[in-house]
Amino acid sequence: ETSPGLQAQVDWKESIRMVSKSGEIFEVNIFLMILGYSRMKFLKLTSDRTQKTLFECMNRAFEYFAGVPKEILFDNMPTVVDRINSRIGHVKINTKFMQYSKDIGFNVITCKAYRPQTKGKVEALAKLVNRLKVYNNEFDTYEELQDIVNIFMKEINDEISQATNQKPIDRIKKEAKYLLPLPPQDI
Repeated sequence: ETSPGLQAQVDWKESIRMVSKSGEIFEVNIFLMILGYSRMKFLKLTSDRTQKTLFECMNRAFEYFAGVPKEILFDNMPTVVDRINSRIGHVKINTKFMQYSKDIGFNVITCKAYRPQTKGKVEALAKLVNRLKVYNNEFDTYEELQDIVNIFMKEINDEISQATNQKPIDRIKKEAKYLLPLPPQDI
C-alpha cells in the first residue's frame, strides 16, 4: 500500500473516438492522474498529448488535489523521457520535464518498458474510463464532452474503491495533509 502523499501515477487514455449527437466524430485523449493512497483521480479531456498540454494537465491536477505528491510515476512517454528505461540502458529524463519537476517539487519515477503492472493504479483508471463510451450521441460540443468527463470524475471519486473499501473523496482528507504545497502560479 502506498503511504499518504507519497506517489501519483500518470498516463493518457489515447485516441478515444466519441460521437456527438449530430454524428461528428471527436478523437480525444484523456489525461489521467491518480494519487496512490487515496485513489483520488483527476481526468482532463485534451486534443493532443504535447509536453505543454501535459504540464497544463498536471498543474490542474495539483490544484484539484490541493497539493503535490512527493513522486510521480510515468511510463516512457516521449514528453517525459528522451531514452526509455530498459534492460540495457537507464532512462534519460527530458531536460525540460526534469526542470518542471524540480520547479514543482516532485521526483520523476519511470517504469520499465512493457511492464504495465508497475503502474497498476493508473492502468485500472484507464480501463474505468471506457465507461465514457455510453455518452456517445449525448453531447454536441467539445465543451459538453469535457463537462461529461468532469461529472464522471466526480462520480468515480465518490465511489467505494475496491482496493481500499473507502471512497477517494473521503481518503483525500487524510492524504491532503501529506502532499507538498502547491507551487507558485507562474510555473
